Amino acid sequence: MKRKTLRRWNNALHRDIGYLAFGLTIIYAISGIVLNHFKSGDFQHPDYSKRFEDIQVQLPADKHLTKSYALEVLEQVGEQDEYKSHVTGNGYVQIFFNNGSVYVDLTNGYAQLEKKTPRYILKEFNLLHYNNIKKWFTWFSDIYAAALIILAITGLFVLRGKNGILRRGAWLAAAGIIIPAIIIFIYA
Repeated sequence: MKRKTLRRWNNALHRDIGYLAFGLTIIYAISGIVLNHFKSGDFQHPDYSKRFEDIQVQLPADKHLTKSYALEVLEQVGEQDEYKSHVTGNGYVQIFFNNGSVYVDLTNGYAQLEKKTPRYILKEFNLLHYNNIKKWFTWFSDIYAAALIILAITGLFVLRGKNGILRRGAWLAAAGIIIPAIIIFIYA
């Protein structure tokens, strides 16, 4: 094949795979930014936000911590229909409901209400990023990873001349390899 024909095929392949990979690349990029920063305190959790409220609740009348007491506490906070479970310990009970919990100090009735609000679009992006779906999505994400490899390789040959791989592009490609290698060397 002639050099011109190879370049034309390379550019067409790069363009078309780039279009196909666009959506998932945006999803992975946004999710990646969130996942990078949630542990640093910017987010408490990548899939939901948490809100805490200090409240006072009535203590159990008979000192027996039953499900009915847990339901009474949830009624006081407006979550009576969302009960999941409860655990007791020495002097406390923690009651879990959908999207939150109530921690009750049984010595004084002081309680802390924790409510979780899903971050709807980010939650779904993270679902894909973590590959929690498994099954067919594993194959889809493997194909996507292969597409990224092809994009990287064909991208090296899109431009020619002073901005191509034999000049400026070589320096930038080398930097893209050397910088992660240095980071690995320092932190590994």
